[in-house]
Amino acid sequence: MFRICLFVSIYSRLKKKGMTCKLKKALLGQPVLAVLPFIVACSVHNENTFNIIKFGAVSDGSTLNTKSIQMAINKAVSSKGTVIVPKGKFYTGSLILGPNMTFQLEDGAELIASSRMEDYNGSNFIFAPEAHNLKIQGKGTINGNGKSFFDEDWKYNQRPQPWIRFQDAKNISVSGITLVNCPSHCLVFSFCEDVKVDRINITNDPRSPNTDGIDVVNSKNVQITNCRIATGDDAICVKNKGGAKYFEDLSKNRSRYTENITVRNCILESDDAALKLGTGSAYHTRNCTFQDITIKNSRYGIALFMMDGGKYSDINFQNINITTGGRHKDEYGIFVDTHRRDSISEIGNISNIHFKDLDITTNGLLYFSGYPTKEIEGISLENIKITIPKAYNTIARGWKKPKGNKKIRYWKNTLSYMQSPASMIVAHAKNIKIKDLTIIHQLGEMDRYGFYLIDVEGLDTVNLKGNPLNKDQLIFSKNKIK
Repeated sequence: MFRICLFVSIYSRLKKKGMTCKLKKALLGQPVLAVLPFIVACSVHNENTFNIIKFGAVSDGSTLNTKSIQMAINKAVSSKGTVIVPKGKFYTGSLILGPNMTFQLEDGAELIASSRMEDYNGSNFIFAPEAHNLKIQGKGTINGNGKSFFDEDWKYNQRPQPWIRFQDAKNISVSGITLVNCPSHCLVFSFCEDVKVDRINITNDPRSPNTDGIDVVNSKNVQITNCRIATGDDAICVKNKGGAKYFEDLSKNRSRYTENITVRNCILESDDAALKLGTGSAYHTRNCTFQDITIKNSRYGIALFMMDGGKYSDINFQNINITTGGRHKDEYGIFVDTHRRDSISEIGNISNIHFKDLDITTNGLLYFSGYPTKEIEGISLENIKITIPKAYNTIARGWKKPKGNKKIRYWKNTLSYMQSPASMIVAHAKNIKIKDLTIIHQLGEMDRYGFYLIDVEGLDTVNLKGNPLNKDQLIFSKNKIK
C-alpha cells in the first residue's frame, strides 16, 4: 500500500509538470528503491528543460514568437538548462543567448527569422555575448529569411548583419543543425576561445552577397569539422581585425591574435573563396590547419589576402581536392598576395605556408606574390597535381588582381603580375620549395609556361613535370634566380 501511495503521489506531481513518462504500469511492478532513480532523473530533467511551446510559442510559421522564445532562454540561463524548439515552424525576431545553456532544435524544428527589421533589437538575429559554455545543437533548421532583404538584383537596403554572432565567449559548441537562406555572414566568432563546430550544413544562394558561412575573427582554439557549406561568399574565413574602434572595450583584455584553427573533413562551395585568410589581417594569424577537404565550384580554392600589415605564419593545407568555377570569369586554385588597404599602410608578412597532397582542377591561375621590400617566405608545395582543362582561358588578359574586398582600392604602388604567361606565377619570394608537382594542360592555343618567376631567391625544386603549351621551357624566370 505504501508503495502504491508513494507512486500515485509522485506520478501526480510529474503529471502536473507536464511529464507523461508513460511507464506507470511498469513502475508499479518495481520496488520503491528501483523507482526512485527514475523519479529523480525525470524531475531534474523537467526542471532544467524549457519547451518554447510552454511559454506561448505558436508553430504556425507566421506568429511572432520573440517574447516567448526569449522567456524560455532566460529561464535556461538562470538554471543552466536547455531550451527545446520542437517540431514545427516558429517565426521570431532577434534573440539573445546566454552562458551555461543549451539551445536544442529538434528534428523537424524550423526557426524562421523575421523579414522585418523592426523585429530586431540590434544588428544580429542571434547574439551570444560572453555566453560561456553555450551549446546550439540538434537536427533542426534555422532559416534566415534572407531573400526578404534582397531585391531581384540581390541588392539590399537593410539587413541583420552578421546574422549569428558569438562574442567574447569561451567553450562554445554548435553541432548538427542546418542554416539556410542567411541574409549576411552566417556564423561569426569574435574574440572567442575553445570553439567546436561539427556536422552543420549551411546553404545560401550563390548570388547573395556577404553571406560567409563561418567567420573566425581574433579567436583561438577553434575546430570546424564534418561540415557542408555552399554560400554566396567565403565558405570559411579566418580574420584578424584591428583598430581602436574594434578594440574599444579594452577592459575585456581582448586577444589580438587568431591562432590554433583547425578545419577538417568538410565539403565547401563558394561564390568567392572556399578557404580564406583575410582580408582582415592587422595582427598575427598563426598555427592553422586545413585538412581532408573537398572544394568545388568556387572562384578561389584557397586564398590568403594580406592587407593590413599583419602576419600569416605556420599555415598548413593538406589533402584537399579543389575544382574552381562559378559565375566569375577569373578563378584561382590558390591565391596568395600582399596588398595595401590604403596607400600608406604597412606591408604585411607571409611566411611558412605549406601545401601538401593537393589535387587542383582550374581554368585559372595559381598566384603567389609578396612585395619587393617584404617577400613571401618559406612557401612549400609538395605532391601537387594541377589540371588545366582549357588552358587558353587562363591567359588572364584583362584580369585585374583581386583585392578580396570591393571597398579596397588599387594604388599607385599596387603590384600585379596577373598577365604573366603561365599557369603558376611566383613573385617577390624567397626560400620556396616545390617537390613532386605536375601541371597538365589538356587543351590550349596560346603560349604559356608552367611557371613564371619574378624576383625569386632560394628556389628548391624536385621532380617538376608538365606540358607547357607551345614552349620548350616549363619554367621561365624573368629575373635571375638567386
